[in-house]
Amino acid sequence: MDRMRRRYAKVRTRADKTKLIDEAIKMCNLSRKFVIRLLNGSYRYHPHCGRAPTYSQESRRTLVRIWLAMGQMCPLYLHAVMDSAIRDYAEAKASIPEAIADELRRMSVSTITRIIRPHRLVTNKANKRSGSKVALAAQIPAGPGRLDETGEPGVLQVDTVALCGGDMRESFFWIVHVTDAATQWTACAPTWNRGAEATTNALAHLLEQLPFPPKVIHVDRNAPEPKAKGHGNEFINHHLLAYLSTHLPNVRLTRSRPYRKNDNNRIEQKNGSVIRALFGDLRFSDHSQLPALTQLCDEWSLLNNHAIPCTCQLSKIRRTDVKGLAYRRIIDTPRTPWQRLNALLPQPPPPHLNAILLRRRCKKTLRRLFLTQHP
Repeated sequence: MDRMRRRYAKVRTRADKTKLIDEAIKMCNLSRKFVIRLLNGSYRYHPHCGRAPTYSQESRRTLVRIWLAMGQMCPLYLHAVMDSAIRDYAEAKASIPEAIADELRRMSVSTITRIIRPHRLVTNKANKRSGSKVALAAQIPAGPGRLDETGEPGVLQVDTVALCGGDMRESFFWIVHVTDAATQWTACAPTWNRGAEATTNALAHLLEQLPFPPKVIHVDRNAPEPKAKGHGNEFINHHLLAYLSTHLPNVRLTRSRPYRKNDNNRIEQKNGSVIRALFGDLRFSDHSQLPALTQLCDEWSLLNNHAIPCTCQLSKIRRTDVKGLAYRRIIDTPRTPWQRLNALLPQPPPPHLNAILLRRRCKKTLRRLFLTQHP
């Protein structure tokens, strides 16, 4: 820079000065005004040393490998289960030196976010196709699902997700998805063509596996027309009503209002983070794969309920210090659905679960099923 300053002092024409300034900007990658002050002698360039790195390169690379093995988990959630993630990675992949493990445990959420940001991969976005409409809808009370939430387990929201691969023609599988409002407990099962009987059987399979008794079942409905395109009668039908009246007479059935997706917000936000996180936009149209898909969904539900933490919104406050409509949301500490359920209803300790090995098995099963259908 001293040599360029001397050259700049000898230049007389404006064009030559501009050319020299452009050369200095290209070489030093600094702003134009700052380069002009450097060449005039007003400032002297001092490289910013900064603080030495807190975490080693090996710990950063290990964090990225753990994050990818855990399915690109949210940094907030990964920080909450870092101890178990280190143990599972050492068991499934390779051992981690104790010094590296200590650095991983000391990393904050913001540090984890900065390290994994350049390594984020493009994932499949949620493809929301849901809702139903039948003549029986008029007999079922409609409203937001949150009206029945009391903070106790048993208030369920239900939805379906299409495994159509972007093509709604012909026959294919759907996923019946259930979540609990208080504990965030999720369960899913496949159903063929979203038929009334098949969907009722899938929902009955999920309700029997819940570790708590259901109290309210809130189903989705997005179209008021009786024959709206893309909206079937998978939930509001005589098959489901007969099953509930026979096996679960104390369970109350409610539904969302037309064109009010936020009435079923608990399940809508889980469709992308749970169902699409596994299936993406793949298409499954081979009916013989029903038992294998059912087992796959059971294992995926086990992984999400026992190894994947989640948060709940505690309060939402309208902000007055900014222009426009904005809110400040306060969330609780990340916990797995099993931990939330155990805090409300004490449960026996679950068996040891390796999240990385179980996730790997689910991915291998999914790939095998897809390649069997599309060789």
